[in-house]
Amino acid sequence: MDLVELRTDRLRLSAPTLDDVDAITAACQDPELQRRVGIPVPYLRENAVEFVVQWSTGGWEKGTNCTWAIRRDDSFAGIVGLDDIHEGEVTVGYWLDPAHRGHGILSEVLPVVLDFAFSPEDLGAARVQWRAYSGNLASARVAQKSGLRFEGIARLGVMGRQGREDDWMAAILSSDDRTPQPWPVLP
Repeated sequence: MDLVELRTDRLRLSAPTLDDVDAITAACQDPELQRRVGIPVPYLRENAVEFVVQWSTGGWEKGTNCTWAIRRDDSFAGIVGLDDIHEGEVTVGYWLDPAHRGHGILSEVLPVVLDFAFSPEDLGAARVQWRAYSGNLASARVAQKSGLRFEGIARLGVMGRQGREDDWMAAILSSDDRTPQPWPVLP
């Protein structure tokens, strides 16, 4: 699959490159990111190199995932990706560098990524799913604002840092409108 660049009014999404390795490494030192995202801990520079070369670039080449670096004013702000591309279903995931949180970046990015996922000219997905460790309210709010529907909790459904944890699940279908729906886990 060819690399695709996406844009919003103020953000640019492009494939991570080796020029992003230091920024990725620095962001992945954040304890909250380490708690909420299944990254290696400790996170070393070589982990970022592997992420860029094998996961990101390799995923585009194999057609198994699409990973973008989120760029705000040409600064690395975070990662958003469509993973596990298979038979019309994909999984969306995202994280931000701590310095870029609280600015509505992911709420701006996710609709553009969903457009790409559902477009017949791009992935042509029928379903985009989201999963997060129970309690990840920030990620849940972004997914909910983008129209994903809460589907449930897989009790002890994922291995977390301290052992098995509950796993929240949501999804949106290509035929769904994107009006935010109430989620029982969000206040």
